[in-house]
Amino acid sequence: MEVGLQFIFQNTHEGMSDAEMFRQESDLAILAEEVGMDFVQAPEHHFDPGYSMMPDGMQWIAYIGARTSRIKVGTGAIIVPWWGNPLRVVEKIAMLDILLGDRFTLGFGRGLARKEYETFGVDMNESRQRFDQAVPLILDALETGIAEWDTEFFTQPRTEIHPRPERGFRDRGFYSVAMSPDSTIAAADLGGTMMSFVQLPWEQHHEAVEAWRTRFAEVHPDKKPGAPVFSDFTFCHADAAYAEEMAYKYLTKYYKTVIRHYDFDGSHWGDTKGYTSYQGASDAINAVGVDAAAEGFVQTQAWGTPDQIIETWTRRVEMSGELRPALAVSYAGMPFELARESLTLLGKEVAPALRELGAKVSVSA
Repeated sequence: MEVGLQFIFQNTHEGMSDAEMFRQESDLAILAEEVGMDFVQAPEHHFDPGYSMMPDGMQWIAYIGARTSRIKVGTGAIIVPWWGNPLRVVEKIAMLDILLGDRFTLGFGRGLARKEYETFGVDMNESRQRFDQAVPLILDALETGIAEWDTEFFTQPRTEIHPRPERGFRDRGFYSVAMSPDSTIAAADLGGTMMSFVQLPWEQHHEAVEAWRTRFAEVHPDKKPGAPVFSDFTFCHADAAYAEEMAYKYLTKYYKTVIRHYDFDGSHWGDTKGYTSYQGASDAINAVGVDAAAEGFVQTQAWGTPDQIIETWTRRVEMSGELRPALAVSYAGMPFELARESLTLLGKEVAPALRELGAKVSVSA
């Protein structure tokens, strides 16, 4: 069971420039290799440094890949509808894969923030169709080295890809963000391993995992699904009381940026094609209030002492089978010294225990 980091790139640090924050966040990825983590992955977000600023995760992982020698680096994820012609994505992926080899992991998503869609001039109501059309085109071009398509949203005369892709991703695996029921099914239909954030009691995430596995088996009976990626916001410290204090302080602040960035307390979800399932969550937040919703969010995350975090992930794995934890360690203006201390302890005590847990699950499966 691989254990890694999900980066956020959120600048709510008082008096810190975006440039300095970006450099310090990137240094955490270098430290991740030093403390023994297995992978790091980058999001894609635009125009809102108070939530996340990562305009090109592929560019960032090329930098991190060159600064490290062992750790895997991946896209978590490329938001395909924001890239226009899928050919541009194909070229970037092909080049990264040639340079990084098995260290490169590929993940796709379709995006959720209205502001990002509006700023790019892309109709959010078309996101599902754009994603569903573009990702197979990208995967096909990476298999064949040829880009050629004529769909509702994308037209491309026959073009050879150079540098030519050495191998595709359909057989060796890729990830697809699955944060809603239809995205879960879409990930399975594509043959992708689901990738999600912990935001609910684990029993509900387990239901999503089971739905994805069931659909995957139906559509790809000869293919073995990978271990689902789940990211949550962690803080690790030897003192349980201090870990709880810091977790509540920074996770609560982070959650409120999520509500703001995604308009999760709004009413537009029910009218946005492909996102209507989010209206129920929005209504629930409005019913209980943001503070109560933030309390619930904090309680769903894996934080505490190393033993407490291991216990949380053990319960998840015992219910859902092997997982791929992608831990967020820096967020909401947390001082970088705290993030480094937390990451170091995670690498030293938590990651080895979770790998051992995964090995036991694999043997018993």
